[in-house]
Amino acid sequence: MQYKGLLATAFMGFLLSFEVFAIELGSVANSRFFESGGWTLDGDEMTNTRAKLMEPANFGPEGTVPEAINITDVEGEISYVALSTFDVFFIGYFDSEGDNAFSNFELNSMEAWVSAGGTMIITCDDPGYDAVCNHFGPTIAGSFANPPVNPTPASVSRPIFNGPFGTATNLAMAGSQRYFDDTGGFMVLAEDQDGNPIVLEALIGDGRVVVFTDVDMIGNDTLSGGSGISNDNDRFMGNLIAYLNDEAGETFFVNAGLNGNWWGGPGRSGEGAQMEIVDNGVNFAVVLTFYSYDTEGNQIFLIAVGNINQFIPENTLELDVFITEGGMWGNDFNPATVTESPVGTALLTVYHCGLIRLAFDPSPAYEAQGYTDLEYDFVRLATPIAPCPVRFPGPVL
Repeated sequence: MQYKGLLATAFMGFLLSFEVFAIELGSVANSRFFESGGWTLDGDEMTNTRAKLMEPANFGPEGTVPEAINITDVEGEISYVALSTFDVFFIGYFDSEGDNAFSNFELNSMEAWVSAGGTMIITCDDPGYDAVCNHFGPTIAGSFANPPVNPTPASVSRPIFNGPFGTATNLAMAGSQRYFDDTGGFMVLAEDQDGNPIVLEALIGDGRVVVFTDVDMIGNDTLSGGSGISNDNDRFMGNLIAYLNDEAGETFFVNAGLNGNWWGGPGRSGEGAQMEIVDNGVNFAVVLTFYSYDTEGNQIFLIAVGNINQFIPENTLELDVFITEGGMWGNDFNPATVTESPVGTALLTVYHCGLIRLAFDPSPAYEAQGYTDLEYDFVRLATPIAPCPVRFPGPVL
């Protein structure tokens, strides 16, 4: 009973410290490119943007969009690993040259992550600040646009312009307000008064990218002050985040940051799992020990193992499940009497650092003994001290 109480306490601590149902939004930390100012989500030029995204009346359990937003300002390298925990990643106004410019490794990582199901917002503004746009295809004109910006007739009803925050049809621009002179094959969603492309969208692999030519369209110079949603640029910004979150795919992958103890919550107290990602000398593998009970009420341990392909990161693995029997307690233990028998297979799905799902399919022999299909979610018993996710030593982007 004391053990079960500890489990319940740990689970409540997990719930208080981890937002399971939240939009994970990432952006590049302002400190990478700017000492002050900055057009990124922790920059001085986008304080109204951040205020609106963090306002519970806009994004929260009782808000217009019933999911809160967690914003992470990434200070390190933009790798596939760094991107893999986000639903949406935002690229602001960044110099394409110099020591802090995005490397080819980072640009390729962004493309690989999007292809695997990630979604990105990319702003390009003007030549010299368009490296990410150029990598994905569209290029910026040297001439200025003629605002305001309006959705094309075919895009008026799209969720970006007609979404949970209302209709956005007349978007202001500011500062470096250019247009695309080559759309790179992207679909044109909005144009300026001269018919020049301003907002584009493309499907890339399993993911999606929205690009536009002026970061100020969702910055302080065009948004209303504070956290409220009151003008068309406010509505465009809110709709855009909600839309890309809805379109985001699963890009998280099995990694060593998931090592630790897991359980199914108070409804399954007394049952749980321990997971470890190991290097067996040939490849990486998952060893998951599931402790439960047999059909007579006796405690059992099922051991599930499966290999990880570190060359193609995945969030789902098929595991072979075994049970060991025949051992005795203490001095009577004899390894020669221990047998290992296959009992079925399991499908392991990892959603993020705090949520996994296990689906067990018993073999016909064990199904005949009364074992049934079993599927439910596990959460962590406690916050891990190791980082999550963790890069594999193999060639993962």
